[in-house]
Amino acid sequence: MPSGHPDHETQEEFVHMMLKTIRQAKHNKQVVLFLDPAHQVHNVDNRYCWQPKGKSGTKLIPSNSGRKRLTIIGAINATTHRPTILTTEGNCDGLMMQTFLGEVRKDYPTIKTIYIFLDNAKYNHSRLVRAEAKKLRIKLLFLPPYSPNLNLIERLWKFMKKQVTANRYYKTFTEFKQAIYDFFKHIDQYTTELNTLLTLTFEIL
Repeated sequence: MPSGHPDHETQEEFVHMMLKTIRQAKHNKQVVLFLDPAHQVHNVDNRYCWQPKGKSGTKLIPSNSGRKRLTIIGAINATTHRPTILTTEGNCDGLMMQTFLGEVRKDYPTIKTIYIFLDNAKYNHSRLVRAEAKKLRIKLLFLPPYSPNLNLIERLWKFMKKQVTANRYYKTFTEFKQAIYDFFKHIDQYTTELNTLLTLTFEIL
């Protein structure tokens, strides 16, 4: 398989394992999460938009410098779609991941074992992150290389961008951050959309 491409057979086998893990965890009253960070740049996410019939011309949307960004470390529950979120204006690294795993454990204090599917970023494999996960009774399950299509939370990030940043201008970074915070604070209003979007059906590449 050429470098940078997913392996179809490996993905199929992994999806089978994921679904089995989710079924068993639900039966045993345990939890399965999908984890990944998202990096939101303070700028307009330009997309197609509608305008009244018969009107012509270009719709102008102001933009920012795009130099500031908010890093969101998130995990989504595979069955309830409940998110756990931690934000930082810095980069995601091993120390941030350790902190985030602590937040996950706070969200599920009585659950014996928490399973987390995540990608192969170097900091996810670090000795400190693995040690923290073991201490917190969190089992890290690494996705196959080049397989973001198997990470359920990628769909949440796409939906968040559609709701918060698509064709929207925020004059200040503070306003930009607040819009993202408000999205997660009121995420229950999107329950119907998320239940449709976050099904356990995965595209195999």
